[in-house]
Amino acid sequence: MTNVSLGLVRYQASALKGLGRVALQALLPAFGKGAGIPAMQLPAISRVVPPPAAVLVDSYVAWCGAAGRYDSTLPPHMMSQWGIPLVTELLLQTSYPLAQVINQGVTLSVRGDLPRGEPLHLRAVMHAVEEDEGRARVSVAITTGTAQTPDLVEAILHMIFIKPGHQKRKGSQESRAEPAWETVGHWQAGAQDGFQFAVLTGDFNPIHWIGLAGKLSAFKQKVLHGFGMFVRSYEQLGVSTLRAIDVRFLRPVPLPSQRLTVQVAAPDADGWRALRLTGEAGKLHLAGRWRG
Repeated sequence: MTNVSLGLVRYQASALKGLGRVALQALLPAFGKGAGIPAMQLPAISRVVPPPAAVLVDSYVAWCGAAGRYDSTLPPHMMSQWGIPLVTELLLQTSYPLAQVINQGVTLSVRGDLPRGEPLHLRAVMHAVEEDEGRARVSVAITTGTAQTPDLVEAILHMIFIKPGHQKRKGSQESRAEPAWETVGHWQAGAQDGFQFAVLTGDFNPIHWIGLAGKLSAFKQKVLHGFGMFVRSYEQLGVSTLRAIDVRFLRPVPLPSQRLTVQVAAPDADGWRALRLTGEAGKLHLAGRWRG
């Protein structure tokens, strides 16, 4: 079990500020009316932020199960730590209720290594919006780079907002031929992993670390962050070069969990390999594809 120091919270000021604004939006709806600009017309937000502290990066890497893999670089999936505050700032300009957001997945493109110790150049922009009765599917693109190469990593975060009184729709269950799966790794979530990932990234949504909040949620217990599930599965792939990965979060991982299995399929004609994370009784938690 990885020990994550509570003192690392001091590096999460931006995320905690955003969380406070989201809470205020939920308590005072008038505060969250937004700027009245259509979502796709919102201007991009750009920032230059200091490099993450070495102790934070090392603790994050250890939690992901990737110790020794990022001695001089930053994990590309660590963008949730520095990028989510920009996403929050952008979406607070809309009328979407951020306290009710459901994270559905991520599309990550890696064009080069993010060096440690250099300021990060960030840009967040609305990527896509699809609205229909009772819900809005929203995607936000975040690019991370350096002064010399500002677009080393691009992450597109996929979210859904459901208006009060509407139910989340179940996805279609069309039958598909299953590929031949190869198991590449296993991992297991402990009872404190939700709190530890919150300390490492600043995402302190209470359903991930407060038992009562989890019980009162739709999940009826604490669950791991979708990004936490993603990064641990990502690191089980064990590849030195991963250029693209596109996954959807299908079922949250309960805290604590049974052993989870990461599986991949043979590459297709374009080099993409199917990916999935399965748990108890074959339940599917994450699915997508990746290529090196």
